[in-house]
This record gives sequence, C-alpha cells and structure tokens, in this order.
Amino acid sequence: MNETLTQAQHAEIKLRNLILNMEIAPGERITERDIVGFIGISRTSIRTALFKLASEGLVIHKKSGWIVSPINLEEISQVCIYRKILEVAAIQETTQIVIDKNISKVENLLNSISPTSTHEQLDQIDHDFHIWIAKLSENEFIIQGTENAMMRLRRARWLENKYDHTGWDEHRQIVIALKKGKIQKTISLIEKHISRTRQSLLSTLQKKQLSLRAQGAFLTSK
Repeated sequence: MNETLTQAQHAEIKLRNLILNMEIAPGERITERDIVGFIGISRTSIRTALFKLASEGLVIHKKSGWIVSPINLEEISQVCIYRKILEVAAIQETTQIVIDKNISKVENLLNSISPTSTHEQLDQIDHDFHIWIAKLSENEFIIQGTENAMMRLRRARWLENKYDHTGWDEHRQIVIALKKGKIQKTISLIEKHISRTRQSLLSTLQKKQLSLRAQGAFLTSK
C-alpha cells in the first residue's frame, strides 16, 4: 500500500515537472501505457497520478485517453486577477510582528539572484517570493490558493521566458514598503506588479501564438 502510494507520488512529481517545464506540450495526447514505459512505474500508480494532475487542471481525462490541458489565455487572465486578490488579502490579514519575523527570509531570497542565475532558478525565486507573501497571512486557504494560482501560471511564464529587471525591482519595492510598515503602499505595489505581469504575459503569448502552435503547444482563448 505504502509502496503504491510512493510510486504514485513519484509519478505525479515527474509528470507535473514534465508538463510545467513544457517537455510535454499543451494539447499533447498521452497514454497510461506510454507513461509506464517512460517512467517505469505500475499503471495503477500512473492512473492515480494522472487523476491528481487532472484535479490541478494540468491534464484532461477523455474516453480516448489523457490530454495535457491547452494553455487558455482567458484562464490565465482570470488566474492573474485571482492571485492579485489573494496577495492583497494576505497583506491585509498580516501584522507587523509577522512581517518583521519573516522579512529576512525574503531579503535573502532576492539577494540570491545573480547575473548567472538560470531561468529555472529565477522561476523558482519568483514562485517562492509570491508564496512568501501569501504565508504572511497565516491563512491556509490563501496560501493554498496562491500555490494553485502560481502553478497554473507556471507553463505560461515558462513560455514567456522573460524575467526582467522591472519585475525584480518591483519585488524589492514591495519588501521595502512592508519593512517600513506601509501597508497601503504595499497593496498598491502588489496590484501594480501583478497587473503589469498579467498584461506582459498575455501580450507575449498572443504574439507567439503561431510559433507556439507550430511547435505543438496548443493555446486557446476560450
């Protein structure tokens, strides 16, 4: 029983990373048999992992098998708005005591960025930064909601392949405002940051639609 659970968790992690890192393209059909041959885990464990990924919106189960969920531009837009609501709520619910206790963690995180940081490392730092904001709320629903939103945006961010100085400067401005106890300014900075990110992300994906489809990545606006 425990062995099966461990195998299912291993398959889940492996498949999730393949999908999020675009090694399996949006819209691509996958079969349990193919995955068994690729990962070398029992079909029962693979099926358990696939249903877990389906609950996260990463795959779709159809009679003919499984399909990696297309990247939906409207969904991306809505998830960005949802994430903004959650992060603003996190700041509204936190206290200066909680902020002061945790501020060094995020400062160290941002200080770890260097000119040699890889795209994978920057992606993880960006993820950790926004989860750090959510955790300031000490509210599990806000934290889980933000985790889910960040996961749903990860494939699109991977396709965008851009982490510019503006984004990191905005992160640092948010931290400075929090450290000074300027809650309303922090909220304003978060709203501006996520709105700009949303606009940039959608604009990039819309411009890349034809080339991405040519590479096998299926995007939809509905």
